[in-house]
Amino acid sequence: MAKQLAMHEKLEVHEVLTFKTACVAKNKVFSGLVKDPELKAILEEDLELSKKAIKDFRKLLADSEK
Repeated sequence: MAKQLAMHEKLEVHEVLTFKTACVAKNKVFSGLVKDPELKAILEEDLELSKKAIKDFRKLLADSEK
């Protein structure tokens, strides 16, 4: 059984989803410019975590519509 989200909850999830999407775009740009291997590893890890978060938020919004 899917949990229904209130409108303000949907808006908050959408706001975080928008922010994480912008972070992924910014991260991809900076990953190409970074020379330091440690910083590059941090950016790559953040990129993977952000992609997972986006997937989870999209699923949460989709499930709340059922």
